[in-house]
Amino acid sequence: MNPYTFKKLSAAAALFGSTSIAFAGGSFQEAAEHLDLDGDFVGFMDFDGDGQAIGEKLNVIYQDMAQVIPDMPPIPLDFPAVFETLGFGSVRSMGASSSQIESGLYRNRSVTLLEGNPAGLFKMYGLNPIGFRAAEIAPADATSVFSGQIDLNELVNTAKALASRVMGPMGEGMVMQGLLQPIPGTDVTAQEAVAALSGGMDLIVHQSMENPKAPDIKVWVSLKGAGVLLPRLEPLIKEMGFQFVDTKSGRVADLSALMQDAPIDLFVEAPAGTDDLLIYTDKEWVSTFGAGKSGLTGTDAYKKVAGRLPKDAAMYAYSSGFDTKQLEGILSQNPDTAAVAPMIVKAVDSLFGGFISPSASATYRSGDALITEGYGGFSYKSLVVALPAGIGAGIGAGIAAEQSKKANAWQGHEGQDHGSDHPAAE
Repeated sequence: MNPYTFKKLSAAAALFGSTSIAFAGGSFQEAAEHLDLDGDFVGFMDFDGDGQAIGEKLNVIYQDMAQVIPDMPPIPLDFPAVFETLGFGSVRSMGASSSQIESGLYRNRSVTLLEGNPAGLFKMYGLNPIGFRAAEIAPADATSVFSGQIDLNELVNTAKALASRVMGPMGEGMVMQGLLQPIPGTDVTAQEAVAALSGGMDLIVHQSMENPKAPDIKVWVSLKGAGVLLPRLEPLIKEMGFQFVDTKSGRVADLSALMQDAPIDLFVEAPAGTDDLLIYTDKEWVSTFGAGKSGLTGTDAYKKVAGRLPKDAAMYAYSSGFDTKQLEGILSQNPDTAAVAPMIVKAVDSLFGGFISPSASATYRSGDALITEGYGGFSYKSLVVALPAGIGAGIGAGIAAEQSKKANAWQGHEGQDHGSDHPAAE
């Protein structure tokens, strides 16, 4: 085929592709408003009618199975209706893009276009704008930080609707009966616990593997509104032999004895003046919170990625990444991998360095679009490229480790044979 013919075919394919996108009912044009079309990766999927088509095929398969399997429960299933109840019917299309904004730093965006308001499981994600509350108080050594809301009430509502769809009023009644059961030792029902745990969460984690034999892990969690249940849980806590102590910051109970041999403590606190509930593992570490510019938000790693996020979003996440020197330290502790530890670390840095570098993301709603915007050392395109390379590197590292074991074993046998041939040398 001559180059001119190839060019004509390429142009025809491009024209056909653009026409196909145009047939997506405007979804691509809507998604494109939130994507970087000039980046190194652009993807788009239109789901219009797919759920209905797949559901109808599953209906036929289910009916065929019911005819040949006599013990199959006689539950009438309508898969398109099930998909609709789960909320998948409200998803019109999805798009994604990646673009390099400076050397070694990418902006990754994903867009989910909805048909009106979120439905089913998609209603679990609170979409009211918040600031990155956890990052604002996190200390500089925080390695993972999260702020957002997972509304478990919507999970319960979806479960009730699904049970009703499949089993009628009896199914919904079974779910309600379970929700009205009290937590053992208290008068708090499962439904009340679900409601109290749905107000939002802030999470701060510090994790270090510099000493593989004694990992340093610290956790702090704030559950918005969950503190209202604490007075009703106190009798159970007292029965377990623990007491709350009034402090300047609030009421605190030391539950560290429950951790047994774990190298961390455990504290529960009801902060003064709020309905929140705090759970944390290191009191001294928590005392460093709220450090402002000297905390996490003042570090260069945080500002490089999280400093570019929108100021108001529904959900935030930040990771400081992973130091591969710690990986080398862990591998060096194992005689089977010590010899190849530098090679493995070099491969990880080369192939996956972008994935384990600092990253941050924010999720928010704009009209009918749910948007996640993230910054890090990788692009979505990198995921496609790194997967086969990672498989090859893993196989190579495994072979190298096995060869190292054989070499060590051979050297050991050689030494023993040498000693037996020359007893005078002992």
